[in-house]
Amino acid sequence: MKNKKLFLLPCTLFLALSISACGNIVTPSNSHNPSHSYSETEVSGVSLNYDTLSMQVGKTVVLTATVTPDTALNKEVSWTSSNSSVATVSNGAITAIKEGTTVITVTTKDGGFTATCVLTVVAKDEDEEPYKPDETDTSIYFITSKTLNNGTYDSSEDEYTFSVNQNYKQIYVNAPDKSIVIELNGVTIENGTDAPIYVEDCEGIDISAKKNTVNYVKDKRTSLAGESYKGAIYVANGDLKLKGTGTLNIESTYYNGIHCKDDVKVQKQTLNITAPGHGIKGNDSVTITSGTIDISCGGDGLHTDNSDISNKGNQKGDVTINGGTLTINSWSDAIQAAYNAVVDQADDTVPTVVVAKTNKYSSYTGDTVSTSTTNFYLRMNSTTYSNGNYNYAAYIDGNWYPATYKGTQSEGGQQPGGGFPGGGGGGSRSYYIYQLDKPAGATSFTLYRFNKGAEYSQENYVAKSDAKAFNSAYDMVTISVNNKTISFSSWSNYSSGNSNGADVSAKGIKAENEIYIKKGTIDIKAYDDAVHANNDGVIENGNSPLGNVNVSGGSLTLEASDDGMHADGIMNISGGEINVKTAYEGLEANVFNVSGGSSYVYATDDGMNATKGKSSPAINVSGGLLDVEVPTSGDTDGIDSNGTYTQTGGVVIVKGPGNAGGNNFGAAALDTDGNVSISDGTLIIFGGMEKTPTTNSSITKTLVTSNTVSTGSHSVAFPNSISYSTTLKTSSRGLLVYSALGTATLK
Repeated sequence: MKNKKLFLLPCTLFLALSISACGNIVTPSNSHNPSHSYSETEVSGVSLNYDTLSMQVGKTVVLTATVTPDTALNKEVSWTSSNSSVATVSNGAITAIKEGTTVITVTTKDGGFTATCVLTVVAKDEDEEPYKPDETDTSIYFITSKTLNNGTYDSSEDEYTFSVNQNYKQIYVNAPDKSIVIELNGVTIENGTDAPIYVEDCEGIDISAKKNTVNYVKDKRTSLAGESYKGAIYVANGDLKLKGTGTLNIESTYYNGIHCKDDVKVQKQTLNITAPGHGIKGNDSVTITSGTIDISCGGDGLHTDNSDISNKGNQKGDVTINGGTLTINSWSDAIQAAYNAVVDQADDTVPTVVVAKTNKYSSYTGDTVSTSTTNFYLRMNSTTYSNGNYNYAAYIDGNWYPATYKGTQSEGGQQPGGGFPGGGGGGSRSYYIYQLDKPAGATSFTLYRFNKGAEYSQENYVAKSDAKAFNSAYDMVTISVNNKTISFSSWSNYSSGNSNGADVSAKGIKAENEIYIKKGTIDIKAYDDAVHANNDGVIENGNSPLGNVNVSGGSLTLEASDDGMHADGIMNISGGEINVKTAYEGLEANVFNVSGGSSYVYATDDGMNATKGKSSPAINVSGGLLDVEVPTSGDTDGIDSNGTYTQTGGVVIVKGPGNAGGNNFGAAALDTDGNVSISDGTLIIFGGMEKTPTTNSSITKTLVTSNTVSTGSHSVAFPNSISYSTTLKTSSRGLLVYSALGTATLK
């Protein structure tokens, strides 16, 4: 397809602009010696499907890069735009920003081969007509106000049912204020130019896969040609319900599998979705009540956008799973809720099962149209940090990118959030670190400082910087604030100790407000955090989000390249079973309240970390079982509180560095900046603790042994035949116990 030109303009403008707006053809090039002899597994070149493009402002198109030879082992590429103010590019998806010209370049990771496309962005055609199909086209099944009498009307349900028994290229619905049911009876709806099922307007639309039938909806569009109908099933106005006991297969090469601007519900149906964008996107909500759903996608598996309040006073943006079996293999987040994410089991006869894998852990290998980002970091001293009284956000290419507080970092570059003093892992001075997303192709940013809870605004702020160019060699910049001016000094590289990380948000369950796990079985393997709740900025309902994770039941098995469970706010664990099999940090929150359940955590950095945030850091244990382990060597802490640790009940078993009964001013099994108080329950420490707890007369302290405790299974016994068993992956230097049960022994 060399020297092919693509124009993404209305037909009336196509001929007029095809010559003047294209730009010159650019031949893919590389700087390597053509006489070099390549092996069958070594990259020898790269090409693009288009050399020139012309597109309107606001439109999007995807370029496809072909790496040669086909047998090359490493086909990874990166994308850049020479002028990101004209257009940005992410994983080949180009978004036109303003009129002008830019060059899109793809570069192979192996060998540095490049290919280019000259892009010309022209003004948006304000007179462009919305999509209206030809009413005489017999390959389209029409459901409109004119054709309602072709359906079956049910007066009790006040709905019209249409049975589709043959193949079409599109089902088109435009029946304002009417409830429509479409019954699919073993058909294929396939379209290469528009959404196969397009709902212009209705009160609500039900799409039913009839019993014992297999149905297909195939979106064969091969590029993002600028249409707003970004789904194989696209609902512009009205709620969507997918139901029936048959099978519906949705296959898209274009964007989202399902895209509804209101609410989406799935009930009973066997639903299989493959798409380069989101699997199911409901702007206002997504609810799964039953059925078997399998999603493989390049964006988020389940996705909501809107966190505003409806005209009826209802909160929008929830993702709710009340039953059924949901399997997600996504390149980005498996579940992304603009407000709350809820996993429950409404009917005991319909189990809830969620299995999710993200990014490089997923089986998805197709194209992606998700926004690619990399992280960059702000570093500041304690004066600028000012006890965390401010929020920061970067303004990049017309969008806000809020900063998330990561923790402290010592002068010597230790990992954030652990050690002593100030959680910095040692050293004479601690710096405070914030993390931001950097969109692919971005060249500069403007940094703003806001009061806590303030809305992001270019007019109302506490302080701002001049535009600052990104440094391609470094990812962290040191900032200071003087009156209303933010200044930058040295660039450096941030190292969290965690080298695994996706360049997109690739979390298992993510919510912008709260996460509730009440019932069900959840199995997540995430190339990011497995469970994550935000409390950044202000959401659309005008409130500051809470950032809480609440686990009251269910069974969670979590593997993560970053945090197993992360709450920007409070993590409440009152029931259920949590098994963090492996993570960089196991459980992380500003405040922990553990009152029940059984939690087993293994992490390579901190097992349980109470970080600085909107509240004073604290770990409060009043019940339940908490068994936490980290490696006993390196700058790791089993339980690390940047504030206090208070235990009034429950059983806590923590295994980590340090010496039982010795002075532990570095890494330790239990490391706190504030006071440690134990008034009831049992605390079992394999390793050392930084501070001596405050206890009452009911608590017995037992230095069981200061000798090495070997790897393997161990039992800590108390009077009255009470004992607790645990397993050590690495040997510890001693065992110390505080308990209301009396003197402890090791068996």
